[in-house]
Amino acid sequence: MREIENNIKQFIDESQFFELKSILNELEPIEVEELLNDLPQTDWIIVFRLLTKDLAADVFTELEPDEQAKLIEEFREFRVRDIILELDPDDRTELFEKLPTDVVRRLIEYLPLSEKKQALELLGYPEDSVGREMTTEFVELNENWTVEQALLHVRKTAPDKETIYTAYVIGPKKKLIGVISLKDLLLANDDEIVTNIMNPHVITVKTSDHRELAAREMINYNFISLPVVDSEDRLVGIVTVDDVLEVLEEEFTEDVERMAAVEPTEKPYLSSSVWNLVRSRVVWLALLLILEGLTTSIMGHFEEMIAGMVFLTFFVPTLVGVGGNTGSQIAAMVIRGLSIGELTNKDIMRIIGKEALVGLVLAIILAILLFFRALILKPQTDIAIAIAVALGIVVWFSNISGALLPLAAKKLV
Repeated sequence: MREIENNIKQFIDESQFFELKSILNELEPIEVEELLNDLPQTDWIIVFRLLTKDLAADVFTELEPDEQAKLIEEFREFRVRDIILELDPDDRTELFEKLPTDVVRRLIEYLPLSEKKQALELLGYPEDSVGREMTTEFVELNENWTVEQALLHVRKTAPDKETIYTAYVIGPKKKLIGVISLKDLLLANDDEIVTNIMNPHVITVKTSDHRELAAREMINYNFISLPVVDSEDRLVGIVTVDDVLEVLEEEFTEDVERMAAVEPTEKPYLSSSVWNLVRSRVVWLALLLILEGLTTSIMGHFEEMIAGMVFLTFFVPTLVGVGGNTGSQIAAMVIRGLSIGELTNKDIMRIIGKEALVGLVLAIILAILLFFRALILKPQTDIAIAIAVALGIVVWFSNISGALLPLAAKKLV
């Protein structure tokens, strides 16, 4: 890959565009995107001009929103139109929602009337809803067709569809009445009616459902696509497995950032400005500073007692560190459970019950270990017991609070 990067730089510098075009169009979209990252953005336009329409659109979807916006400003009008037309509806919607309104209006004007209406409908769905993630490029079959007619339709429309491995059988008023796999179509007799071999038990999601619900359903049922219906059960689109992977990655990233006391940002780290990074962290750090101040105030009330037993202060960092580690451990486990759908807010009482017991066992084990350590440092049993009990309480409380914080954060968002 490094050799290709060096060759591309050389070809651009020497204006050997014919050779460069043949190399670029042999690469995968993700490979071209990686090459772009190592080139100055002034050369990106040259690369895009040499790509085929399909490859240019695929590479464009791999870029970050701010990079896409910059390229749109630099592209000539015909190139913008080509890329916008080649984008899948769901990718186009994702692009539109991250661009300024005046730019979106201009881009929508490049679309044919049917696709313009489709784009406006997709943009009308709530943010993070299934409607925003779905694509309208799916295979639909008439309930009265024969298998032969269905296969002819699949062959004719396949180039324009996001996936053809699952087809959707439509009844009156475009109601979804069943699904059928491409495998079943190929194995059936040509004169068989589609409704006789379809699966009438269809798992669907609504356009207004949260996109994370669609991701969970696809994981639970091992689907590669999931039909999306409106309030009247009419088929309006599908969600595909590549969309689900993006959703899970984004949702998990948000959960982890919030538990790390960082406000989620849409831009990647290297693309974020210093001010955006500061803003995403300073509020939470200030809040934590205030909470730490409460701890200091409480300790201040016991100043005389602490002054008389300075030895106890040696264990304060240990109590704080072990408590923090305990809370981080269970928080990570709960976040994972929330991310893959194993846990929900409805499981809160079961989680509290289990972690109360787990925390108690951990508290006893760690308290015993610290008891003997304290005895070694200062052979006074009463002081060692006090330190051990304090650690036990900290560990038990940290375990419970660490389990509840992710659930509370999930509830708030």
